[in-house]
Amino acid sequence: MPAPSKAQLQPLVDGFMQQNGLRGEDAPALAGAIAEIIAQALTLLAAQAKVAPGIACSPGATAAPGRLL
Repeated sequence: MPAPSKAQLQPLVDGFMQQNGLRGEDAPALAGAIAEIIAQALTLLAAQAKVAPGIACSPGATAAPGRLL
């Protein structure tokens, strides 16, 4: 599943800004910048999640009951 894009996040950010009283002539540009940053962060997070986690080790090192990893 891909991360949401800037276009998908911008209405949400606009709503959060209005809800918290952030208004002004540059508010739409600020909402666009925040949405873009969040979209890029989620894209990077999704890309990292696709990488195989951990370091390869023998099954005996992790399978024994009562042993710490």
